[in-house]
Amino acid sequence: MAKTYFNAPLTESEYILNSFNYFKFDKDNYLVTAEHGSWVLLSKKEFDLLRLHKLSENPELFSILKEKGFILSEDNIQQVIEGMREHYSFLFQGPSLHILTPTMRCNQRCIYCHSRAESSTSKGYDMDEKTAKKIVDFMFLTPAKSIVIEFQGGECLLNFPVVETVIDYAREKSKETGKKVQFSVVSNFTLLNDEILDSLKERKVMGLSTSLDGPKEVHDFNRKFLDGKGSYDSVEYWIKRIKDEFKYDFNLNALCTVSRKSLSMGKEIIDTYSDLGFTHVWLRGLNNIGFASETWKKIGYSPQEFVDFYKKTLDYIIQKNIDGKKMVELMTTIFLKKIMTKRGPMFVDIQSPCGAAIGQLLYNYKGDIYTCDEGKLFNELKIGNVFTSTYSEIFDNDTVKAMLDVSSKKNYLCDNCAFSPYCGICPIYTYAAQGTIVSKIAEDDKCKTYKEVIKTVFSKILFSEKDRDILFDWIGREKVFS
Repeated sequence: MAKTYFNAPLTESEYILNSFNYFKFDKDNYLVTAEHGSWVLLSKKEFDLLRLHKLSENPELFSILKEKGFILSEDNIQQVIEGMREHYSFLFQGPSLHILTPTMRCNQRCIYCHSRAESSTSKGYDMDEKTAKKIVDFMFLTPAKSIVIEFQGGECLLNFPVVETVIDYAREKSKETGKKVQFSVVSNFTLLNDEILDSLKERKVMGLSTSLDGPKEVHDFNRKFLDGKGSYDSVEYWIKRIKDEFKYDFNLNALCTVSRKSLSMGKEIIDTYSDLGFTHVWLRGLNNIGFASETWKKIGYSPQEFVDFYKKTLDYIIQKNIDGKKMVELMTTIFLKKIMTKRGPMFVDIQSPCGAAIGQLLYNYKGDIYTCDEGKLFNELKIGNVFTSTYSEIFDNDTVKAMLDVSSKKNYLCDNCAFSPYCGICPIYTYAAQGTIVSKIAEDDKCKTYKEVIKTVFSKILFSEKDRDILFDWIGREKVFS
């Protein structure tokens, strides 16, 4: 917690109140937040003193609120400005995440595929070497000092020679430009072999990520091969091989996408991750885009159904930690870092403005450039091509400006939400669900979900000592400042 020094309060004419929002947990607990991310929990009496501008009656409260930037005066205004700059530091770095799709082909047909991947036998969906190198040249035009190149698909291993070409060429560009470069391979793992792993190891590719939706029953329901067979056995085999034989070579991660089949299986999902040696799990909610939109009635759910699943599963994860078995839920840590640290985790999908173009770019197999990962599904969100577009043209694009505008949350409902400083709007999800990037926020499922998740995180750190201790351990206690 921040150290507080109590000063004699200024008179009401000597300070002004910063704008703030609040959420009432109960009759005597008011969460008050400011746009630069600061927050404080007040009693009803304290809240009334703030609301009525009578803080001189409580010197201790005055000092706390001044330190946190809810009170503005000549001697703390610069501190609040710096806090705002830190909170929005991601706006000034340029895109650092560059997603590349060597192919749109895939050997699976997952029920919720966001990429609308083509069959593995389809023709004309692979990137060639010339396009790959041109994309890398374009990536290195970013002002960001560090670059992450993430290979996605389709299934990127279906065009692995181009993956190797990109890595080798990007290493050369890194030496030329002085920019750091890292690589992440996102794969369903079913096409892995020893030659591929040896190649990635030789090229010092640390990041390996796959999808693991839980136990065999759930995973095979969600993630099937083109012939309808489940893929769990293959994924489990390679996870175990990598952890046994390559554990010092790769940073192995897995992502759990929650479908309707998952909602009653939270405990089993976490136990599967734990049994396979994972200490982190991401309970990712399903987006009603791509193939998921075609089967939503079968696999989808309401925001409240997901939140109920999330809360119950999070409680189980926390209890496992209390019992001595480490497990971290990653969506929770993202919101926790936003709440508890000066600078958030730079997660482009949950920030405001969103990370479209300013934090990430996606390049498809033809060299077309899109605002972000899910943007590749919509021709309207294509913002250029590496062969025909200049770097400045990409960022002067009207689509990019519109995305940043609407995801800045400057509308009436967000302006009055206490959780707004820690949230983020995805215009693409809004476009898919509502047919417009300008969200009818009261009908936005993402808004409803994130609001409840953030409320849950706040509840645990404010009102449960045992939960708070576990959550603070997840992000490192030395980073906590609020």
